[in-house]
Amino acid sequence: MPWSILDYYCKKYPQSQLAKILSLSSQYETVTEDEGHLSPWITWPTLHRGVHNAMHNIQDFGEDLSEADKLYPPVWKILQENNIPTGVFASMHSFPPPKNFEEYSFYVPDPFAGESIVHPKILTSFQNFNLRMSRKSGRNVDTGIDWKSASSLGFTLPQIGIKPKTLASVGEQLVQERIKPWVRTRRRSYQSVLAFDVFMKLMKTKKPAFSTFLSNHVASTMHRYWAATFPADYKEYELSEEWKTTYSKEIDFTMYKFDEFLCELASFVQKNKEYKLIVASSMGQKATEAKLILTETACKNLGLFMDFLKVPTTDWEMLPAMHPQYNFKVSEGQVHHVENQLKEISIGDKPLNYRKKEGGFFSIDLGHRNLAVLQGVYQGNSIDLEQLGVYNEAVEDQTGSTAYHVAEGSFWVFDPQGHKEKERIYGISSRAVAPSILKNYDIEIPNYMVSERIGALID
Repeated sequence: MPWSILDYYCKKYPQSQLAKILSLSSQYETVTEDEGHLSPWITWPTLHRGVHNAMHNIQDFGEDLSEADKLYPPVWKILQENNIPTGVFASMHSFPPPKNFEEYSFYVPDPFAGESIVHPKILTSFQNFNLRMSRKSGRNVDTGIDWKSASSLGFTLPQIGIKPKTLASVGEQLVQERIKPWVRTRRRSYQSVLAFDVFMKLMKTKKPAFSTFLSNHVASTMHRYWAATFPADYKEYELSEEWKTTYSKEIDFTMYKFDEFLCELASFVQKNKEYKLIVASSMGQKATEAKLILTETACKNLGLFMDFLKVPTTDWEMLPAMHPQYNFKVSEGQVHHVENQLKEISIGDKPLNYRKKEGGFFSIDLGHRNLAVLQGVYQGNSIDLEQLGVYNEAVEDQTGSTAYHVAEGSFWVFDPQGHKEKERIYGISSRAVAPSILKNYDIEIPNYMVSERIGALID
């Protein structure tokens, strides 16, 4: 989230919790120093580990993190190993959990985790539901509900902290979807709303000395609907007035949900003044292009894709990923074969983009837009891509990424004891976050971390 969105919301809603708390907070603009394509699964490890991507080398969900964890562990692991009671909730690349994850105050991995491994165990049904809903939230939101996992979750709702107010809001959302089908895009936000209830129950009962909570609901909305909220940011504008009117309040809606989170967080730290509230983004966004996107390629059946590559079912497994990426792992004996096969595939007159990493990990990129004909090429011959489980999926909201990632992000600290920077400070490296947190707890800082510190974290 960039400062432009925070400033926009505060100006439009001066009585919001955000406007009130920001006026009392130390404000910084952070800059990620990662190289190449910026994505949250790259920039969050940089913030959490204190090293840029050329060092941590993390690029995708589901890849083997053992080497990165050994050389550059995330800040929560360092804190826990130094006997600082720590809680982790949904932070990027928090799966697989460490071997001692049950020693944490709580540990709930990100919503793209491979399994429902959580602490405390009563959250297993919640995480199972969470993971299933994440799998259904691709380019379009799946309107189906996994009733089996939802029913299992229902038995634990009071114990894990889901509030009646939240359930009423979810019910209202389902009713609104019948009246205005386009609002189903808001389901992405409600996944975070449910998660936040669970997180706050854990915070109030466990009171760790340090904790994390991640929500991506505002970022996903900025990608899609920046052009509806800020049409003047574009020289060329292909989207209709009807589209702009329909989606013009979606960023406001997701920010309002964040404002509700902030109200509870601010109340918590004001009652427990030993805490500081840190709100961070690993990077920002800005306007890109306002183009009409009618279709995108998506893989609806990775099994068909692997069958086409002639990989036996016993030699591969699907890994979590966020569309338009699709990740899988193959056995050691299949690595060379799979790479050779991928090199032979083209879509839309361009070779299929893929990445290979240690341990048989592969990631392929789809998301080809507005293809008039869904046709590919394999070994020089035309192929029907549906043989590979790849389809041209109609884009329901008819938009792509009207905003995309930039290096500059927002970072602010609310200290209930009144410490505050006088002005917003610009140009702080996101790599300074981890060592500043460690400094706050008087923990020895690894020599691979930068010497830069964030004043509001160490005062």
